[in-house]
Amino acid sequence: MARGRAAKGKRGGVLRIAERAGISRGLFGGSKGWFYVGTGLWTLRTVRRMAERKPELLLSEELKPGQRLVIANGRATLDTVPGAAAAAGSGRKAKGRKARRAAR
Repeated sequence: MARGRAAKGKRGGVLRIAERAGISRGLFGGSKGWFYVGTGLWTLRTVRRMAERKPELLLSEELKPGQRLVIANGRATLDTVPGAAAAAGSGRKAKGRKARRAAR
């Protein structure tokens, strides 16, 4: 039994041991108290596992020399040339020192 757990890389903490004892003594032994302990700890472990964040790989491609990667958050963005906003007549004043310098 210990070899199987060690081979899978699972750790046998106190809660895990109590969960296993609760399931075996409650479900197979007929004790309601142990059954409640086992199912409660199993539920806690399952909810924790479902709630943890896992990195998700969305795209994997090789970039060749000269290619570039653009990462966006899904909002529409426009790449504008400095001063193009004033020429387009947007009616808004540039905010910040860098924007004012770019508008010159």
